[in-house]
Amino acid sequence: MSSHFRVASLFMLAVFWIPLSVTNADVFSYSYGNPYSSVNDGYIVSTNNATLYSEGTVRLWKPVSGGTTFGNTTPAQVTYRFNMAEEISDISLWMNMPTFHWSYSRGHNFLYGSNDGTNWELMAELQPPAFGSARDLGTVNVPQSLKQSTDFWIRADLYSYGSSAPNGGVFTNTAQLSRYDVNANNTSFSIEITTVPEPTSAGLIGMLGSVFFLRRRRA
Repeated sequence: MSSHFRVASLFMLAVFWIPLSVTNADVFSYSYGNPYSSVNDGYIVSTNNATLYSEGTVRLWKPVSGGTTFGNTTPAQVTYRFNMAEEISDISLWMNMPTFHWSYSRGHNFLYGSNDGTNWELMAELQPPAFGSARDLGTVNVPQSLKQSTDFWIRADLYSYGSSAPNGGVFTNTAQLSRYDVNANNTSFSIEITTVPEPTSAGLIGMLGSVFFLRRRRA
């Protein structure tokens, strides 16, 4: 077979195959503002030492109780799972996850990602801010290693610790997740997942046709 014909055959494969894998990508989007409205959506799969809390016009997740030091604190945990039908190629994630520092306690938050809900990779950390101030997260840099599966898990660990944190209630409001203000009607969680579907039947036909064409010429 001539080199000219080999190139022509490969060109046919590129025309029929590559565009289909790009243009058929699917995008899943999910977001919420008020965390109270998200609990029945099916994406929060577990919580531990975490409670929804209202403080004036603000709604949020926070620890039920904390500890006097970071070392003796059990974090509040809120775990999400997003199961896709096809392999994930890209993830855009934005989360409201503030920490505060007051006389009665301070907050220290961690955000983890996983492909299986067992092995976790740290995606972000929010250390306690200076006294009397706050710190928030926003856009999350999701590692490439978490984009090669059909499953994406998120786990927020909220540590609130200080002299009054063991009492819970308002004293653990220094470690928050999905802080939402009724007056501002803000988004507190947003995710967009792009997946790559399996090759379509049309793509397979194009590839097989190219191979058949090549073999006929060899014969």
